Parts: sequence; C-alpha cells; structure tokens
Amino acid sequence: MVTEIPRPTTRDQFRIAILCALRVESEAVEPIFDEIYEENDNRFGQDPSDENVYRNGRIGHHYVVLVYMAGIGKCKAMTTTLHLKLSYPQIQLALVVGVCGGLPYGNDGLDIFLGDVLVSDRLVQWDIGTLLASAFVHKDGPQYVQGRPCHRMETFLAIVKTPDERRRLESMMAEQLEIVQQSLGEQSAAYPGEDKDRLYPPDHLHQHRSLRPCGKCRSCGKCEEGSICRKALISTCDELGCSDYAESCRTRPPRESYSTPKPALHLGPIASGDTVLMSGNARDQLAAKIGVIGVEMEGIGLWEETSCVVIKGVADYADCHKTKQWQRYAAASAASCTKAFLLEYTMEPPRINSPGKTPVRHRNVQAALSRFRFPFHSVLDPLAKVARVSTLSSISDTIKMVDAFHVSSSLWTKVFIVVLAFVVGYLYASLGAAPDEGYSHHLSP
Repeated sequence: MVTEIPRPTTRDQFRIAILCALRVESEAVEPIFDEIYEENDNRFGQDPSDENVYRNGRIGHHYVVLVYMAGIGKCKAMTTTLHLKLSYPQIQLALVVGVCGGLPYGNDGLDIFLGDVLVSDRLVQWDIGTLLASAFVHKDGPQYVQGRPCHRMETFLAIVKTPDERRRLESMMAEQLEIVQQSLGEQSAAYPGEDKDRLYPPDHLHQHRSLRPCGKCRSCGKCEEGSICRKALISTCDELGCSDYAESCRTRPPRESYSTPKPALHLGPIASGDTVLMSGNARDQLAAKIGVIGVEMEGIGLWEETSCVVIKGVADYADCHKTKQWQRYAAASAASCTKAFLLEYTMEPPRINSPGKTPVRHRNVQAALSRFRFPFHSVLDPLAKVARVSTLSSISDTIKMVDAFHVSSSLWTKVFIVVLAFVVGYLYASLGAAPDEGYSHHLSP
C-alpha cells in the first residue's frame, strides 16, 4: 500500500530547489514533478522583497521548489539565490538543471556524446585570471574551487560513481526520459540522430572556405585569416562545409534494449563562469589544466549561498560549431536525470527540538560551556555581588565591597570593577531584575 505524502503547510518545509536559466530548461523540468501544488490553489506566497518566480511541488518524497531565473550567468544566479533564501530559508540543496557544453572525453576515458548528462562533484570558476599578451592565465587557487557538496550528497555521488549504481541510474533516466518526451511532445524533445552528433578537430573553425566561398568573406578576408565572420556564425555547418571534416570514428556503445541511443551519466568537475566557451582549442586546454568534463554559466553563482550540484545535458562540444539543435533533447535528458537522482536521494531529517530531548549539537555546546563555567563563576560571581550592592549603595560602599572580596590591590582594577559594577547594576534595573537575583541563576543548566 502506497503511503500518501501530506502536502506541506509552510515554505519552511521545502529544502530542495531546482534552478533553470532558460525556458527550454524549465519546460523540461516541469513534467518530472509528481504533484504541482499551485494547480490546486495551495499557494505559499513569498517574501515581499523576493522578486523570483516559483512553482512549488513534490518529486518523489521531496518537497521541491522550481525557480525560474531571469537570465543566464553567475550574477543572475547569485541574485536569484539570495531572493530564494528570503522566502525559503530552509533550502539545503540547490540543483542547477539545464544544458551545457561538454568535453568530448571524460576523466574516466569514456566518450561524452551530445545528449549525455554531466553531474558536478565540484565546480571550478574558470574565467577569472590574468589576460597576458600571449595567453589567458587562469587562477586556480582553492578560493576558485567550490567546496564539495554537503556530506550527504558527496556520499551519494560517491555511490553513483560505482559502475553498477551508474548503470542502474542510467536505466531510470531512460524511463524518465520517455515520460518527459511524451509530456513535451515526442518531436519537440526527440533524439536528433547520431548523424547530427558531430565532433570536429579542435583547430577546425566554423568559417567559410575556398570550396564554398561567400562574396563577403572573399572581400573582407576575415575567414581566410583564421577568424570567423558574423555571417559564418549564423550559418550551419552544412552551409559552410564543416561536415566534411567531422570525426566519424566516434560511435555510441550499443544498448540492446533501446532502439535509439539513451543518455549516459558522467560525474566530475564542471567549469563555471560568465563566458560562453566556443573554442575547441581553449576547451581542450581547460580540460588538460583543471580536468573538467563540461562548461556552464550558473553554478558558480550559488556556491557561496547553499550546497549546489549542477545537472546538465550536453547540448554542444563548447566549440565554434555550437548549435541549438540539441538543446531540447539535452534539457530533457538533464530533467530525467534529476528525477532519477531525487527518487534515490534522501535528505537529512530536520532537527526538531522536543521538550524532553536536547539535540546532540546543543548538548555538545552545553558540555563545552560547562567546562568554562567554573572560571567564569570565579570572576563574575564577585562582580555580580558588587553589582547588586551598587544598585542600592553609594560609591563608597561599593568600594568597600570590592575591598571585602580582595579582588585586587591595584587601584585601577578597583576603579574598573566599580564602573563595571554600576553598568551591570544599571542593566539590572533597566531589565526590571530584583537586586538579589544573581547572574549565576541564568547560567545554571
């Protein structure tokens, strides 16, 4: 018997957020929700200062909020996350879901194809550094590498990296992908075809060539100099003759149970930054230097605010032959992977303070405080007694009290204690405390 999951009653019960920067990405994520609460007029509202747009719902056993970002890039992502925290302060995990540029080969030696899904185990800010005359020097210090996800997610990703678990998740992804494709329309998010998955040599530019020249390029000579003209940027590879140079040796491993190739899952570091990478040479240099498996633009904006994992489908190879032909399929693949992940992932149970029990963390704090209570008492108890006297006595009486406790023979020490005692006494009076109520009462366990 399936246990019905109750609906949340407050925004504080949402602890997972999915962020999408493009409409094609959010459209692919919407079908993976098992329940959308807004459709039943169960609205949760948001903070008056929050300008984000949300959709609340459930995926598996998780309450999830879908966040529609206003645009791409780390600045938009950071602003969106700050607003998200205003309305949903209990968010513990943010999933950045969508499309990205992929490296042709993973760190494990496996080929990465268009439509495959990349999952980050860490993020690297790749577009910050120094631009020299000869090259761009990337800053690779620890401050530019995100700390790994929360411990629970890090453990989960370590399990997913095992061959058996990865294959199991890939099977779940394939099942979820069919559901997403049916919801979006089979043709809308259909697999474009293996013949459309073209990988070019890194130094092969997307430009006009002598075999198929255009009048503009022959007159301006830009393409012949190794640069790319504007007209070439909006032309297809077929129009420019790039297809004749594509590598034909890459083929997907066959899968007997599927008529068309299904997306594979790859885990590793992902580069994140505000720059759109469209260079095969720069891509390969980046992979050789910092070992990333993909490039995207939003994850870097979240890492300061919350634990973040990037789940993105490969829509291009981050070279100048970039096209949007694979975006819908790649977005659907990423959404299906997100659903499979959330069906398997278990959040840490919320900490609820019951009257009869003290949380372990609080007990540890109390134990630490108790170790320091004795020295605090030895110093502050006399001061508290002096303070009680100072609220009812004159300065001369207070000085006599200081002498009675033999606190110190130093005149300046006595003056300091007297002044501090009068301040404490004033606070007692301001708070309405009785003169005979000592501070030690408030520190007792």
